[in-house]
Amino acid sequence: MGDNNMRRKTIRWTVAFLFVILGAACPAAGIAFAGQAGAQAEQAAQNGTLADIDREFLTVIRFANLWEIPMGELAAERGRSQTVRDVGAVLAEDHTKLDVTVKKLASQFGVQLPDKPTSSQQHWMDDIRSKSGESFDSTFADRLRAAHGTVFGLVAEVRAGTRNDVIRGFAQQANDIVMKHMTLLESTGDVSAEHGMFAEASARTAEYPENTLSRGDLVLALVVALLMAGATIGIIRSFSAHGTAQR
Repeated sequence: MGDNNMRRKTIRWTVAFLFVILGAACPAAGIAFAGQAGAQAEQAAQNGTLADIDREFLTVIRFANLWEIPMGELAAERGRSQTVRDVGAVLAEDHTKLDVTVKKLASQFGVQLPDKPTSSQQHWMDDIRSKSGESFDSTFADRLRAAHGTVFGLVAEVRAGTRNDVIRGFAQQANDIVMKHMTLLESTGDVSAEHGMFAEASARTAEYPENTLSRGDLVLALVVALLMAGATIGIIRSFSAHGTAQR
């Protein structure tokens, strides 16, 4: 009789142990499932859908065009130095071309674009317009250089991480233009780090959850673990009740 009780206890705890192992493995299975969903999302992106950061990218480029085109045109007319006038003309031309492309992509992927600059950008435009002579040149160069530095991080992030081939190509184009513009603005000799505007280049903090588990993945793993824990307790109680009844 003692041997039978010992065997039943051994079986109960062996089964419980196996369920614990299974419960621990299930979150990993859930994460693997999430990885498969990610692969499906990648395929969907290649077929024409966009990730949130891709949409943000198109919107940010549109915002940049909305205020940098008129400011480039203004610099081409009112710049004190020939260099500032030339740089302004290049910026206006390049952003006009970018605007044509971003509108086309927004239409293709169903992204709603803004039709006017942000309040901050409108303030920058008013500030530049209020200046003249050397003050105009320095304000224009500083303000535009800071703006390009800020958007550069997003452009590089999309270029490196997007799963959409069309967006990747546009991000490459935008990356080249932003690099070109920063160099041109710096070449004016009117960009000053003392004005504190370079700090804005690191102000953007939007997260890009690459190589991390999403909240959904963690919730799924937790739910599965709780279900398996409940099942394990139920199995143990069932065996215990069965053993008691036999005695």
